[in-house]
Amino acid sequence: MNLAVMGLQWGDEGKGKAIDYLARDFDVVVRYGGGHNAGHTIYHEGKKVVLHLLPSGIFSSGTISVIGNGVVVNPIELVKEINGAQAHGASLGEENLELSLLAPLILPEHECLDIVFENSRYIKIGTTRRGIGPAYEDLVGRRAVFVRDLLDKDTFYRKVKPLNEYYNKLMMANGGGAVAVESYIDEYTKAGAFLKKFAKNTIYSLNRYYREGRSILFEGAQGVLLDINFGTYPFVTSSNPTIGGLCTGTGLPPGAVGKLIGISKAYTTRVGEGPFPSELSGSEGEFLRVKGSEYGATTGRPRRVGWLDLVALKYAIMINGVDEIFFTKMDVLDEFTEIKVVTAYEYAGKKTDEFDPSIEFLDQVKPVWTSFPGWKTAISEIKEYKDLPANARHYIEFIENFISAPLRYISSGVLREQTIKR
Repeated sequence: MNLAVMGLQWGDEGKGKAIDYLARDFDVVVRYGGGHNAGHTIYHEGKKVVLHLLPSGIFSSGTISVIGNGVVVNPIELVKEINGAQAHGASLGEENLELSLLAPLILPEHECLDIVFENSRYIKIGTTRRGIGPAYEDLVGRRAVFVRDLLDKDTFYRKVKPLNEYYNKLMMANGGGAVAVESYIDEYTKAGAFLKKFAKNTIYSLNRYYREGRSILFEGAQGVLLDINFGTYPFVTSSNPTIGGLCTGTGLPPGAVGKLIGISKAYTTRVGEGPFPSELSGSEGEFLRVKGSEYGATTGRPRRVGWLDLVALKYAIMINGVDEIFFTKMDVLDEFTEIKVVTAYEYAGKKTDEFDPSIEFLDQVKPVWTSFPGWKTAISEIKEYKDLPANARHYIEFIENFISAPLRYISSGVLREQTIKR
């Protein structure tokens, strides 16, 4: 059965570990959205590896890894990442890594625009400033340059030259500097020559794998609450981390998805600006941040932290049709005497269990808490669910009853084997 894996919060849920754990049972792992703003952390042979564009199944023997057409690609960063993964022991060749010819490129102009617009924006979004948003804007604005254009220097120059002139005018009008095409054309086409052996029409290859009955694991990026349509707009990403992005980012039909596993932390985090009803501050929040190593895998920025918001989680499950939950970082809560979750909101004097992603709503709500006694026991070495402390099991079972979805996998540490399968 094919399986889709997506984050159900504001990203950083632990998708890298979940996919690395699950990928052993699949023939194909395909990344279908986002760019190198995403950072998926896995541990291979005890060593930490952060992946930004490569699917998290690259260390699974016999697995084909595919970067779909829904991913925006910085070719320089992808080359670095491939070389880095090979240095960590990944064997990557044209037989087991595919890059969509239709994936849009991130250009130096996009990175500069990201900085100029973020600095001049009347609402600060807190972007990673890696050019993701402007690259997606080019796609919907019908100006995009694709991987296929990168494979021939003359074609690439012909495509980017007028775009460069257009953006230089825009950047200089907004207080930025100009970018010369000549400053990056050779580096980009050199990267194109390196990537050429991986470049394929992945729409056809993925559909062929599907028809042949090969098992496919779909890897999402970011999280549902950052979706451009269903997230906390405008503090969102520029793509669809929800289930709809899977089809548009791969070219596969909806029927190709057999089961959907959502990833949720045992608490909640967020990077950048935007509403966060369950956010913690002070010493309690700082302890949770440090204990959970809550610093961006891509940016290094400290993440905002808070208790688990079950209203938001139930919303994310509803709009995607999630079947099961991979619950991460349970061990981070080991030392707390009291643990809280949000089970409703108070808004305009009334209690509601509905999640409205608008900032007008979320900036005014007050969380309604349910508290649990902590388990005050280290759980990282526990292998069986029945051996977890009673308070930990009570916490898990309350959550799955509230959200009407089973917590099938419980992650109790960063390593692949520190996972309890129920």
